[in-house]
Amino acid sequence: MSAPTVRSVDRVAPGVHFIEGPASNWVVLVGDSEVALIDAGYPGDLPLVEQSLREAAPGLPLTAIAVTHGHSDHIGSIRALLGTYPDARVYTGEAELPNVRRDEIHQVTVRDIVPHLAKPRFVRWIVHALRAGGLGDVAVRSVEAAPTELALAGHAVRAVPSIGHTPGHTLYELVDARAVATGDALVTGHAVSRRVGPQSLHPMFHSDVRAASQLAAELAGRYADWTLLPGHGALRRRGTSS
Repeated sequence: MSAPTVRSVDRVAPGVHFIEGPASNWVVLVGDSEVALIDAGYPGDLPLVEQSLREAAPGLPLTAIAVTHGHSDHIGSIRALLGTYPDARVYTGEAELPNVRRDEIHQVTVRDIVPHLAKPRFVRWIVHALRAGGLGDVAVRSVEAAPTELALAGHAVRAVPSIGHTPGHTLYELVDARAVATGDALVTGHAVSRRVGPQSLHPMFHSDVRAASQLAAELAGRYADWTLLPGHGALRRRGTSS
């Protein structure tokens, strides 16, 4: 079986690159002398994350990683990246710190998945998640609470609580680019979904289904004129209806 590859790489704005990975996405922010990430894929995505850093910012050091939430498909490669870039700082929402550190775990369970094992879409997703290291130890002990206003590789970024998918989920507004990294609070697709376009994830993925569903609808309206950089699915440029 061939190794997974990225689905697409989009230059959203100067120094802002959106990578649609094999099953989850990340954002590369490039500055004059440094580079930063928003999310970091599964453990198995490490070669792809490293490749995206090299291609977007050859030779520049990774200085920061902003995390939307602590699921293994969003923090999976961080520990390995910190082995290469030990001075990089890792940020997430204050209420999400226990999840990223694995003092608590808020993630889909086997019990949640069992009712869906007869559905091919779910089986394909499960197989990929397991092969990508979704059950591995991905704890990031050095993570710290993100301030509301961040400078990531010189880009002005605003951290906005977006609770529902997890207790401390945080999205990141890229103010100058008028783009928003929504993580799993609002996605445009997923392996288990037939829909394409802004949507909430399947209920089994959420720690608070009602809050997550209501928030997704709210965010779709709030960011209708922003470029969406979702945690799953394709980029949606501002001014497009889908």
